[in-house]
Amino acid sequence: MVGSAIPGPPFMIITVSLPAFLGRSEAATFRNQLLVALEQKESIAVECAGAGPLPSLWIQLLHAAAVSAKARGLQVSLKAASLECRESLRAIGFDPAHSALVLE
Repeated sequence: MVGSAIPGPPFMIITVSLPAFLGRSEAATFRNQLLVALEQKESIAVECAGAGPLPSLWIQLLHAAAVSAKARGLQVSLKAASLECRESLRAIGFDPAHSALVLE
């Protein structure tokens, strides 16, 4: 996972590359990156082009960050989500019309 700022309005890009097994340390690192971005009042784009299916823990982290971001006038969006990533969201009943998490 790599965070980088891009010029213009505050926006942080976090690149997600999922390991075969998502351990607690990877989840903690990802969560901390999300928290830092929100504390700095930056919206977050999660690049998912190369990601396979998202484990439920990652979906929970993204959803919680998106709800928190929305409350602060920010957003968390999934960019270039792979088909597997989209399918894992659909499998848990993700409805983009009723979610703070933006799927692009």
